Amino acid sequence: MPYQVVIPKPDAGWPDNLQALNTLTDAPLTHVEDTSGEVYKIFSINKKSISLNQSHVPNLTRLAPNKINSLGKVVEQEDKDSAGGHAERDHAILSASGANRWLHCTPSALIETRYPDTTSDAADQGTAAHELAEHKLRALLGSATVRPESLWHDEEMEDHTDAYADHVMAELARTKAGSPAAFCSIEERLDFSHIVPDGFGTGDAIIVGDDTMTIIDLKYGKGVEVSAENNPQMRLYALGALARYGMIYDIHKIRMVIFQPRLNNVSVDEATVGDLLQWASEVVEPTAAKAAAGEGELTPGSWCTFCKHSARCPAVHKQYFDIVPMVDAVPAEPEPDTLTDEQISQIVAMSVQLKKWLGKVEDHALKQALNGHRYTGLKLVEGRSVRRFTDKDAVAKTVERAGHDPYKHTLLGITDLTKLLGKKQFEDTLGQYIDKPEGKPTLVPATDKRQELTTATPDSVFNQIA
Repeated sequence: MPYQVVIPKPDAGWPDNLQALNTLTDAPLTHVEDTSGEVYKIFSINKKSISLNQSHVPNLTRLAPNKINSLGKVVEQEDKDSAGGHAERDHAILSASGANRWLHCTPSALIETRYPDTTSDAADQGTAAHELAEHKLRALLGSATVRPESLWHDEEMEDHTDAYADHVMAELARTKAGSPAAFCSIEERLDFSHIVPDGFGTGDAIIVGDDTMTIIDLKYGKGVEVSAENNPQMRLYALGALARYGMIYDIHKIRMVIFQPRLNNVSVDEATVGDLLQWASEVVEPTAAKAAAGEGELTPGSWCTFCKHSARCPAVHKQYFDIVPMVDAVPAEPEPDTLTDEQISQIVAMSVQLKKWLGKVEDHALKQALNGHRYTGLKLVEGRSVRRFTDKDAVAKTVERAGHDPYKHTLLGITDLTKLLGKKQFEDTLGQYIDKPEGKPTLVPATDKRQELTTATPDSVFNQIA
């Protein structure tokens, strides 16, 4: 059956937030037509682009608004026929990337399978960075490669992927200095199913020498700094790599490197093969068996951040609201000076995560409501609308003809000027004009890595008079 247009391109152009298109039709939008007439299956509609679920056009993973001609659907039969030609991406239920979660909260892995796979701008940006980094690394190693194309490629990504490729090559050179036959494997599937049921992952870069193996993982996100120390994802990658190379090479030590360029974070951890195998047998295997069976108790913690179930998880709800004074199941909102030190400490320590979780609950409820679900005491309404120009060039010319300047001239900020000039030229030419004042004091959990401030109190400022 042919593609059926549901929403043609509006005369005024697509909205700033493409997700609003979901509210314009009762049935879900399943396909998108680009400006050349090609039709692709939709993976998700994000705020600024549409992610595609297709593999027949290499490196095409999303469409920007200026490339979208219409949104629509095809009948179910065509979806079934075309599915065979569009490869689905492999996904492990007990994945290495989710290991920190299912090792702590064993039921979460199976519970997450109830939710559809989703993506986001941040995830798609990370994918684009990995593809570009892989291309650059293959080129440096002399392998045949084709540069990928993506809407996400910009000067910042070019700089960071260059830095990653250079770091991997430096690690390889360091290994070759003591082991001339050392080699580097890129984007290799690592199978650790002998420890975790159906467990596998993908190693960004693996360097194998005589007695040491180095595993390097590129993290392009900048929301959370990732440490390699006792990192279960890296350890599972190491176990998968050992299963592949351990019988061929006499490997005694594993180096695990997290390369997170947008946070200037290079974290390294080392472990002996014996320590990893002991961790695998004593911790991972029994815990993975429980996770695969969906057994155990829901256990909230920092690992809940990206869990699909967290917005509806009763354990997360209990964790946050047990510390809040309640009256008839409603927050009592007592004055802060009436709370105990313990209550204040718990509330402040969890405030950041609590705010994030509340946002996830709101987002989840909105998505459900857009799909027709009704919540007691809530209703779906049209949000605040912001006026916008349909033709900015025409507006500017009209204002100029009226004798006025339609533009506001301001100096670009530090971030924009850094992108404009590049980091090196920015530092060389403008570094002398940069001032970084002290940050505003803030209260954080004791586990935060920043140095604790010494506050001025009567006891610390004045000497006691005898």
